[in-house]
Amino acid sequence: MEYTVNFIESVKRTPSAVSYRFSRPTGFTFTAGQYMIVTLDDDLVHPLSLSDSPEETGFLEFTKRMTGSSFCRILQGLTPGDTITLKGSMGRFTLDGSEKTLVFLAGGIGITPIRSILKSLAGRQDQPGKTILIYSNMNETDIAFRDELEGLSIPGYRVVHVLTDTKEVPGAHQGFISAEIITKEVPDLKNAIFMASGPPVMVEAMKKNLVGLGVAEEQIRSDVFLGYET
Repeated sequence: MEYTVNFIESVKRTPSAVSYRFSRPTGFTFTAGQYMIVTLDDDLVHPLSLSDSPEETGFLEFTKRMTGSSFCRILQGLTPGDTITLKGSMGRFTLDGSEKTLVFLAGGIGITPIRSILKSLAGRQDQPGKTILIYSNMNETDIAFRDELEGLSIPGYRVVHVLTDTKEVPGAHQGFISAEIITKEVPDLKNAIFMASGPPVMVEAMKKNLVGLGVAEEQIRSDVFLGYET
């Protein structure tokens, strides 16, 4: 379905990532992890994952890395009450309720659908035995939703940071998410579902790492995130 929604406010998450909140249409529902097609000024169209969870009410939220593109400039110029068009919700980067151990592999702003899933998971009764978030960023200031993600109340849940520039977060790995890091942080690979979200190169690298570790393809779900390019 297509909806016309009003801009409410923006929330800065990192020096380069901003959340934009819009009115939530009456009766609108979605599943955590899904995305919508966002249209600005009739001709600028971009898929954006919902970073809020279905249980949060009063607004819909999209979180975008600001790249200086025409799409980003229009977002940055919105004032309360301005309208945009949304189509959806769409996508199958979602939970099916059968998971045992959940492992999320997030790269940068690819955290947005995962944040939605984790926030929703925190309020569910059918929670998995373990939930692990391995979250890759350049440095500490680039970690979107950090306090919230680290404070979620989910049994068996922990956050593992991977930083490419520095190791300024206690316990963080330095570099990129590698097969070695995955093996160290997820000892029971065969009893896990892996959900990778980030830019295309990162997602393909995660798939390659996992397959190389003997993880079956049916254990891997992915969401290629184009927020870095447009």
